[in-house]
Amino acid sequence: MRSSPLRFAFLLLLILPASRGARADDTASTPDKSMYSLFNPTPDDAMRAFDPERPCKILNPFTVDAGHFQIESDIFDYTHINFAGAGTQIFETADPVVKLGLTNSIDFELVFNGYLNSATHSNQTGMLIASGHGFGDTIIKTKINLVGDDGGTFAMALVPFVKVPSAAPGLGNGVVEGGVALPMQINLPKDFILGVQIEYDALKNANDSQHYANLVNIVSLSHAVSFISKDLTVSIEFFSDVGTDPFTPAVYTFDVGLAYLIAPNVQLDAGGNFGLTKASPDLNLYTGISARF
Repeated sequence: MRSSPLRFAFLLLLILPASRGARADDTASTPDKSMYSLFNPTPDDAMRAFDPERPCKILNPFTVDAGHFQIESDIFDYTHINFAGAGTQIFETADPVVKLGLTNSIDFELVFNGYLNSATHSNQTGMLIASGHGFGDTIIKTKINLVGDDGGTFAMALVPFVKVPSAAPGLGNGVVEGGVALPMQINLPKDFILGVQIEYDALKNANDSQHYANLVNIVSLSHAVSFISKDLTVSIEFFSDVGTDPFTPAVYTFDVGLAYLIAPNVQLDAGGNFGLTKASPDLNLYTGISARF
């Protein structure tokens, strides 16, 4: 049951006719860019369209062009969690993801969790239970595009990652964790874009030092708001995070995001994530910016 988004994606790939989506170029005319590398950058006129992963949680399957780098970051992020008799507020600023194109189909990414300020209070007494402030953990990623980086109706990538425990006291568990994600994108008729992601994580148990298997499924749908501007895009997604540790509750959210391309290589965004279960964060609001160089 948990792998249903993957089956759904491949079913759509089989039954959908070729469509003219945002990246639905004829694969037969895809240019050969294999000669470009970190030290032989892709020329500006051969670069693919700017396509940040922001907003929302889902990754996309497209890599940064060889020899170029990209920054995607929150400007401000607010999260409220109300669970197990306590309320937690988390404020975060500047958590950049820095991406560097190594080849035409591989990039290297560093995720710096920005400055966080977290406080948890008892719902009954209002007493402070826990607090923390400082910078969060660091995540190291590599994205390997498997198909569709430079055109076609379908694209897919493999994204292995590892979390390095660099968080300030009270903001992390101090343990190395990791996983691998498989993001996919399908260009639908009428310029709708369907995103599907499955992800397997090895995470620390809540009550001991062992690791448990965790599965993330994400399905998203996006479309340009053309009656306002062709550069304004709205996205909705469903996110699920379910693991085998009985003391770590499942998280389900419904997410909405807006992205506005203010220049060919600069995008602003804003969004909100809404919890669907008691254990999920009630509310997460954010705004951010992405740029390519």
